[in-house]
Amino acid sequence: MFTIGICDDRPLCRQLLEAFIHLYEEKTGLLFAIYQFSSGEELLEELNKQGMILGLLFLDNSMKKLTGLETAKQIRQSDSMSACRIVFVTSAEDNAQFMQVQPLQVVCKPPTREQIDAILDDVLTKKVQ
Repeated sequence: MFTIGICDDRPLCRQLLEAFIHLYEEKTGLLFAIYQFSSGEELLEELNKQGMILGLLFLDNSMKKLTGLETAKQIRQSDSMSACRIVFVTSAEDNAQFMQVQPLQVVCKPPTREQIDAILDDVLTKKVQ
């Protein structure tokens, strides 16, 4: 099963993304394992503790302690998670800063259903190849 992580310190932002993913599931008949994290620290702790491997991660940048960018840098250093596709969902203006961790995409908040559908289409097409 394809595993998706959503990391944002705002519950409403996580819920919106998960709702869009569920709509995509209904449209395509696919099912995903979806995990929510409220901070970069929680995400990294779960990845280390559970040995979880995410295929796709929607990551906010502006969080309380560890930023999304700092979180992504640590993920990129992990052998098991280095192939994870990261999509920043952020209100940050400076998208160039994210390029150092090779994100799949940077999406401005709030994302649209069309943006999320296109990202899932892209990731799943590349997964099949």
